[in-house]
Formats: sequence, structure tokens, C-alpha cells
Amino acid sequence: MSVTSSNLVNLAAKYMILKESRRSLRGQCPFHEDAGESLMISPDKNIFKCFGCGKEGGPAEFKFAIEQLNKA
Repeated sequence: MSVTSSNLVNLAAKYMILKESRRSLRGQCPFHEDAGESLMISPDKNIFKCFGCGKEGGPAEFKFAIEQLNKA
């Protein structure tokens, strides 16, 4: 299975704690200092959006951003 067709929820759950919030999941964004839970994941659409730092996309974008973060 390629990253572009992978399940974003399973991928993100390896790096952050996810909590249910209506039709989405939310958690502390791993890409910036986040005191709240500004990252939202839509399991139905397989996309994420952080309302703190602005990062967004699907599984491929999440994986790329995590890999860049781990290189720093």
C-alpha cells in the first residue's frame, strides 16, 4: 500500500493522541508548539488541517512533514 492510499488516521496515531470530535478527530499538532488541539483529521475525506500552523493535506503530506520534522 502506498502512502497516498494509506489511512491518515492510522498514520497520525503513531505520532499523536487523537480524540473524537463529532465527525472528525483532533489532537495536538506535531508540527509546531501546540498548547491546545488545533490539528483536525477528517477520516471520511482522509485529510488533515492544523488551524494553528496552517499545515494541511492527506497522508502523503503528513508523512513528508513528519519526516522533515524528524530530520531537524
